[in-house]
Amino acid sequence: MAEFSRYDIYVLLNQPKPLWLSHIDLSGMDLRGVALNGATLIGANLQNVDLRGAIMIDANLGGANLHGAKMVGADLRRANMRGTDLRKANLREANLAEADLSDADLSEANLIDSNLGATDLTNANLTGADLSGTNATDHRLTRAKSLVGTTFPDGTKRE
Repeated sequence: MAEFSRYDIYVLLNQPKPLWLSHIDLSGMDLRGVALNGATLIGANLQNVDLRGAIMIDANLGGANLHGAKMVGADLRRANMRGTDLRKANLREANLAEADLSDADLSEANLIDSNLGATDLTNANLTGADLSGTNATDHRLTRAKSLVGTTFPDGTKRE
């Protein structure tokens, strides 16, 4: 992982877009409202990062570590999040329409009121995830690897 000072990160994030930030370590950073449309963050360490309200349309986050990330209200439409670690991430009211979450780990993630329209959940781990109020369809949910302890869009919980 590359290491940058806060100033380096500020300069980097204010460069012309899209950005190539693969394997960067931004863990614990406050990146509220950042615009990373089309950015490449493959394998990046974004553990516990604050991305509330971030705009990351068409971003490539494949294999990134977003464990415990705060992504309330983030716009992740069409984002590639294949194999991403989203354990305990707060994605409340996030827009994940048409995102690729196949093979992602969403264990204990908060997805309350998120837009999951046409989201690919093939082999995703949804153990203990809260999908209350989402628009996730049954045929997409049945493709998940695990639904143990998951709270479904209608509020029912699978044991």
